Amino acid sequence: MEQVTQPIGNPTALLVERIFWLGLGTYLGLAITTSFIRGLKERKNKTTPVSTDQLENLAKKAIQQNSDSN
Repeated sequence: MEQVTQPIGNPTALLVERIFWLGLGTYLGLAITTSFIRGLKERKNKTTPVSTDQLENLAKKAIQQNSDSN
Protein backbone atom coordinates (compact mmCIF):
# COMPACT_ATOMS: atom_id res chain seq x y z
CA MET A 1 0.00 0.00 0.00
CA GLU A 2 2.84 2.42 0.75
CA GLN A 3 4.38 1.84 -2.67
CA VAL A 4 1.23 3.07 -4.38
CA THR A 5 0.67 6.21 -2.26
CA GLN A 6 4.32 7.33 -2.24
CA PRO A 7 4.59 8.27 -5.97
CA ILE A 8 1.14 9.86 -5.98
CA GLY A 9 1.80 12.02 -2.90
CA ASN A 10 -0.46 13.36 -0.25
CA PRO A 11 -3.09 15.63 -1.86
CA THR A 12 -3.42 17.71 1.30
CA ALA A 13 0.32 18.36 1.45
CA LEU A 14 0.33 19.33 -2.23
CA LEU A 15 -2.55 21.72 -1.65
CA VAL A 16 -0.81 23.32 1.33
CA GLU A 17 2.42 23.66 -0.63
CA ARG A 18 0.67 25.26 -3.59
CA ILE A 19 -1.18 27.70 -1.33
CA PHE A 20 2.12 28.62 0.34
CA TRP A 21 3.89 29.30 -2.96
CA LEU A 22 0.92 31.23 -4.34
CA GLY A 23 0.83 33.34 -1.18
CA LEU A 24 4.55 33.99 -1.35
CA GLY A 25 4.32 34.94 -5.03
CA THR A 26 1.38 37.25 -4.35
CA TYR A 27 3.24 38.95 -1.51
CA LEU A 28 6.35 39.51 -3.62
CA GLY A 29 4.28 40.68 -6.58
CA LEU A 30 2.44 43.23 -4.43
CA ALA A 31 5.70 44.42 -2.88
CA ILE A 32 7.25 45.01 -6.30
CA THR A 33 4.11 46.71 -7.61
CA THR A 34 3.78 49.07 -4.65
CA SER A 35 7.48 49.90 -4.82
CA PHE A 36 7.16 50.71 -8.51
CA ILE A 37 4.10 52.92 -7.92
CA ARG A 38 5.82 54.70 -5.02
CA GLY A 39 8.85 55.35 -7.23
CA LEU A 40 6.66 56.86 -9.94
CA LYS A 41 4.98 59.15 -7.42
CA GLU A 42 8.29 60.32 -5.96
CA ARG A 43 9.68 61.01 -9.41
CA LYS A 44 6.93 63.60 -9.91
CA ASN A 45 7.81 65.39 -6.64
CA LYS A 46 11.13 66.90 -7.58
CA THR A 47 12.72 69.04 -4.91
CA THR A 48 15.09 71.89 -5.47
CA PRO A 49 18.37 71.99 -3.56
CA VAL A 50 18.64 74.64 -0.84
CA SER A 51 21.78 76.72 -0.52
CA THR A 52 23.72 76.90 2.72
CA ASP A 53 23.00 80.63 3.03
CA GLN A 54 19.27 79.99 3.00
CA LEU A 55 19.65 77.27 5.62
CA GLU A 56 21.72 79.54 7.85
CA ASN A 57 19.14 82.33 7.57
CA LEU A 58 16.36 79.89 8.40
CA ALA A 59 18.29 78.61 11.42
CA LYS A 60 18.87 82.17 12.65
CA LYS A 61 15.17 82.97 12.34
CA ALA A 62 14.27 79.79 14.24
CA ILE A 63 16.75 80.59 17.02
CA GLN A 64 15.42 84.14 17.26
CA GLN A 65 11.78 82.98 17.42
CA ASN A 66 12.68 80.40 20.04
CA SER A 67 14.48 82.93 22.20
CA ASP A 68 11.58 85.41 21.84
CA SER A 69 9.04 82.83 23.01
CA ASN A 70 11.10 81.92 26.09
